[in-house]
Amino acid sequence: MELGTLKHKVFIWTGWLSVCTALISFAVLNIFLLWGYNVPIGNNISFWVLLTLIFGGVAVFNKKSRSLGLWGLGLSIYLGFFMAVMFILGWTISPFP
Repeated sequence: MELGTLKHKVFIWTGWLSVCTALISFAVLNIFLLWGYNVPIGNNISFWVLLTLIFGGVAVFNKKSRSLGLWGLGLSIYLGFFMAVMFILGWTISPFP
């Protein structure tokens, strides 16, 4: 019985971690875009997106933490899509700087 509640808490914590890392990655991206491209914390934004995808994917498997996992997955997919669109738009404006 004790192991079952511990397992549920682990899934819920991974769900919350996925949402928190997604929000942190949004904050890092905003700081990166507002301060310019010379911010050292903005260089590893793909790491935060990957970490959010992993935590969200783990949290989706449990029924009680599924909504948190879907929020984390949705935010990370949106962030990845935003980064891809910004890269494509930047590439069309100046392909060889």
